[in-house]
Amino acid sequence: MAKKKDAKKIEETRKKQSKETMSFNRFLLFRYIAALFFFVNLYWFILLLQGRRWTMILPLLLLVAVLPVVWEHFKKLHDSSNKIPFSKAYFWLQLVVNVLLLIVCLTPWFTKFYPFMSAKGKTLIITLLILGSMLCLYMERRANQIEHDRDRYLRTMKEYNDAVGK
Repeated sequence: MAKKKDAKKIEETRKKQSKETMSFNRFLLFRYIAALFFFVNLYWFILLLQGRRWTMILPLLLLVAVLPVVWEHFKKLHDSSNKIPFSKAYFWLQLVVNVLLLIVCLTPWFTKFYPFMSAKGKTLIITLLILGSMLCLYMERRANQIEHDRDRYLRTMKEYNDAVGK
């Protein structure tokens, strides 16, 4: 009798952990993209720091801005809500910065923000900024889908919950 009770408790714990993990994984792409932007901005900051440029403030601010996103996603393991306000704000901020930097690339200020790139490297920077902007827009779209429960992963979670008997 005790073995059945223990087995049932273990099974309930396993189901609960599976549901929490699935809910946590719903935001997996956000964590990866935030980490990508974190390391790109960190690398940019280090390069500007070595040149002692005042423009290093911009990547530093972006590095600080991503910290609440990290905290938000850390809490998601035990918080199954579909709200991610810090992530949305961060990706809008990154998008605005990318667009402004695209404009800067068309001016002589390009060398102040990218002193480590030659004029030939401008095309690479513009391409990366456009890709980063598109990525930010995609993440905003995904956040909107999740907040309105229209994402594909939610259907998978519901199918799993139905299969294991909520």
